[in-house]
Amino acid sequence: MKKLTKLEHLFLLPSDSVMNAYDLSNDSIVSFPDLSAYTIKTLNLSGNLLDTIIPHFLPKKLEILNLSHNRYSGQLRIKEGTICALREIDLSYNALSSIYVGGPLYRIIVSHNDLSSVCLNHKNIQYLDISYNSNMSERVTFNPAKIDTIVREGVADGKRLLAPNAPPSSSSHFYIRVMSDIIKILKLFM
Repeated sequence: MKKLTKLEHLFLLPSDSVMNAYDLSNDSIVSFPDLSAYTIKTLNLSGNLLDTIIPHFLPKKLEILNLSHNRYSGQLRIKEGTICALREIDLSYNALSSIYVGGPLYRIIVSHNDLSSVCLNHKNIQYLDISYNSNMSERVTFNPAKIDTIVREGVADGKRLLAPNAPPSSSSHFYIRVMSDIIKILKLFM
């Protein structure tokens, strides 16, 4: 007798089932499963082979979604109003280059990707983990001052993160001043 996968076990439950948490991690799931008939607060889909999110397939009242260690790459957009109850998303250990989160999440974990751009709704965000995204520069597309906690090891060579409209950092002023002095000196010798 063939052993059932975690997803097959879930589909054996009544479709109106209400669960606090369900673990579908490391279940070799290739296509985003339609879980819209279920009510699940915390869903773990980590360690699968997923590369898309289909918002209307997500369970009702979903608050925490773990999609780490999957095959997400390129750009990912989560538009405002598409996943209404969602409060936390973990997309770490994928290959995302940019992410746009329009919904007002509290926690976003996108460490260990290839991110160069993170755009997000600052309304409720309290925690952002962007660590180990070596393509990110100190000039980011969000306002760091509006976020309580930012984990950022391995980002921008340890430089302070700057909002898009922030003035250049003092090190940038120093660099510009040094370059200006070098140009003046070179003109003296020409």
